[in-house]
Amino acid sequence: MSMHTSAETTEPRTGFPTHGLLPKADSQAADFLRKYPDYDGRGVVVAVLDSGIDPGAKGLQVTSDGRRKVIDYIDCAGTGDVELGKPQKCSGDALELRAGSGRMLRLNPTWTNPSGEWRLGTRRLYEIVPLAVKMNTMTEREAQFRKNAQLLADAVNARRDDSACDSESRGDEERAEADAQASVLGKLSSTYSDPGPVLDCVVFHDGEQWRAAIDVAESGDLSEAPAMGAYKRTGDVGLLSRRHLLHYTLNFYDSGRTLSIVTSVGAHGTHVAGIMAANHPEEPENNGVAPGAQLLSLTLGKHYMESMETSIGLTRAANAIVEYGADMANISFGEPTATPNIGQWVQMVRREVVRRRRCIFVGSAGNEGPALSTVTAPAGTTDDFIGVGAYVGYDQMKANHGMYGTVNDTVFTWSSRGPTPDGARGLDIYAPGSAIASYPAYTKQRLQLASGTSMSAPNLCGCLALLVSAWKQEFGHDSGSQRISPYRVKNAIINTAKPICDEL
Repeated sequence: MSMHTSAETTEPRTGFPTHGLLPKADSQAADFLRKYPDYDGRGVVVAVLDSGIDPGAKGLQVTSDGRRKVIDYIDCAGTGDVELGKPQKCSGDALELRAGSGRMLRLNPTWTNPSGEWRLGTRRLYEIVPLAVKMNTMTEREAQFRKNAQLLADAVNARRDDSACDSESRGDEERAEADAQASVLGKLSSTYSDPGPVLDCVVFHDGEQWRAAIDVAESGDLSEAPAMGAYKRTGDVGLLSRRHLLHYTLNFYDSGRTLSIVTSVGAHGTHVAGIMAANHPEEPENNGVAPGAQLLSLTLGKHYMESMETSIGLTRAANAIVEYGADMANISFGEPTATPNIGQWVQMVRREVVRRRRCIFVGSAGNEGPALSTVTAPAGTTDDFIGVGAYVGYDQMKANHGMYGTVNDTVFTWSSRGPTPDGARGLDIYAPGSAIASYPAYTKQRLQLASGTSMSAPNLCGCLALLVSAWKQEFGHDSGSQRISPYRVKNAIINTAKPICDEL
């Protein structure tokens, strides 16, 4: 992975560097793709261990050769799990069931359900959506509540005024009733709280696979609703909130006893995926580094923890990498540690994922610099991972940060540095640490600028996906099931990368 040296910034450059929006020139990925356009990540599956990829994000729908971009969305943390009740059948000919919310659900007569058995469950919307969507929804619902309350208060006051013109006894009664209603409205307004919408879910087996429908409108009317299957099999994507463009997919576990409603719990994972592998057929300048690669979205955390990873999420993610046979994995998460190469999850990934399955594991080194020994776990402190720091080049500075002066290509000051407490290098390589890339649809933005080693890791991961794609197309058919060694890849890029000036 070659990088430009600081001496290369002495020549003046003109014109807006659109290629600096999502940097691919400094790593020579752009040159590689021009020379080998078919080695653009095709045939490579990259697991994205993050806050989840938004199914509605621009650039993350199809690969450059027309395949589905994301092969599956998995909620490893269980944020959207819905525990379903025992199977039940409709009484008589009426396709109606009493849901856990108390609503009577009218089912779609076109659904195929040979057994006639249905499983029901409920989940609060606020428990499974990103914090931004939750806050926007709460604000809108409160505004609507207060508007309706004011209309009722105005009507009560008008009725109170009218009662003054009636007979004395009748007027007294109406005034008392109006006063009571006004008091109740006042108490409701002062103690307002919003538990949020309650979603009723119906799950059934159509003879071939599990399917589900969710009453997102809270109307109880599912008579014309489609029944979605597991995304891996059907590619079905739904909207939990049409107003907020919140997309979701489904998974089914425990023989249909658990429904998993999968949404992204933050924007971070979508941006990471966009840097790595976005494909914009009509706007190639916004493409990720490896537009031909396919992705596996693995959500590690919960929105109320600000998408921070959980131990269960990490373990299930490692299992999913093995189950789906991912060639590579990227984790742009991390925290400080004083014990490198230690930990149950770290040891499991080193042994089962990297060594046995030969999955190339890339991760962010941290944003705790410029002090020494600030690299974070797991990528910066685990020998079997590739820890990536954040580099900034001239075109990045101009396109992403509006810096038009002549500034040396360098390392971002906040990028973490090694060594690790046990004396290892810690930081293995630098890659561009900022980009304008895909963003979730619910943010109402197609693209967004973000900086961090969280951005440099997927940039490098995309570069490696190009090389793995080339290797698989050139030599994969002769190697059987054998994969290229992650350690060979790591040593190769470290020993062939160009040095850059880190003044700190």
